[in-house]
Amino acid sequence: NRRERRLQVPPTDPLFANQWWLQPVAGGNANAIESRLRGVAGFQAAWARFGLPTAPTVVAVLDTGITVHDDLDNRVLPGFDFVSGVEYANDGDGRDADASDPGDYVTAGDLANPAFNGCQAEDSSWHGTIVAGMVAAKANNGVGGAGIHGSAKILPVRVAGKCGAEVADIVDGMRWAGGLAV
Repeated sequence: NRRERRLQVPPTDPLFANQWWLQPVAGGNANAIESRLRGVAGFQAAWARFGLPTAPTVVAVLDTGITVHDDLDNRVLPGFDFVSGVEYANDGDGRDADASDPGDYVTAGDLANPAFNGCQAEDSSWHGTIVAGMVAAKANNGVGGAGIHGSAKILPVRVAGKCGAEVADIVDGMRWAGGLAV
């Protein structure tokens, strides 16, 4: 029998406190929805018990692509862009080996194009980079937030562009990420 010491959690990253999904379950007001949702996954408890994950792991993020970010430095593998519609891709071409996110914004000018019927003007979400950060952002580096698995590698699979994603592009992206023929 031995005494286990508590690990140095939570991470020291400045935005970590804003990452509600990584926080422990809040006590007090049991009727508050936020207190029931906070820390649902229990990552801090898992980190305290088992430490931060270090096993080599690759996570495919099928989303809007990815931008350069210090918290993801050396964590991003070469991906692929499956957005087949040039008008939605916002990068001047269709499918290619560049999974970077050129933005998924929709302008008032875009709305004049019949291809954008049902869409609305909006700013870019940078959603793929946000999701990649949730998974693999470096922890304890004093930058941004902390990822769930700070040692994971991200495989960016761009399937969404302006006005969303086509199901065929999503399916092809899933097949490619799984090593299947497309």
